Amino acid sequence: MKDGKFDLKTFLNNIELYIGTICFFILTVMLMLQVVSRYVLKHSFTWMEELATIMFVWMIYLGISAAVTQRKHLRIDFVLNLVPFKAKRAMLIFSNVVFAVFNVYVTYVMTDVIRLLGASKTTMLQLPQSLVYSVIPLSLILSCIRLVQDTARMMKENKENLGASKPSMDLDACERIYQEKLAAKAKGASK
Repeated sequence: MKDGKFDLKTFLNNIELYIGTICFFILTVMLMLQVVSRYVLKHSFTWMEELATIMFVWMIYLGISAAVTQRKHLRIDFVLNLVPFKAKRAMLIFSNVVFAVFNVYVTYVMTDVIRLLGASKTTMLQLPQSLVYSVIPLSLILSCIRLVQDTARMMKENKENLGASKPSMDLDACERIYQEKLAAKAKGASK
């Protein structure tokens, strides 16, 4: 949402994050119910464990694509900080290309695996195995799209912000707000 209105572009840019968050909440609720049912009711729901495993796998693979979108994926940038601007840009683009090629290869392999699964179903829930494993090629294709977007974004960035991601939490802003509240409290107490 921007200014209280639904923004389709923002929603689509973060779709993996939203679906992964839903998977996380479902996983958390199911595991809490499972613990309560085991220790209070002395009964275990085996289907919950299977669904929790599926939710966990979906959450992880969607998280890969979300990490690429937010530039939070693993990257060793020691060498990047030592080289000049143009070399850094070239290395980041090369890194994105290698990552995308790897994603395409794994997508190709996984589509074969899914095809070989045929009509097989999960043990407890009787869900199609192809549905369970379809998140892998889906998230890798989304990652490729995000890598192309990231590369296009990198082409427009200057030396100061090339390849940089926003911090998860802006500690400087938190400290500034805290100091402002302390100053306002002190000013209010002195009156």
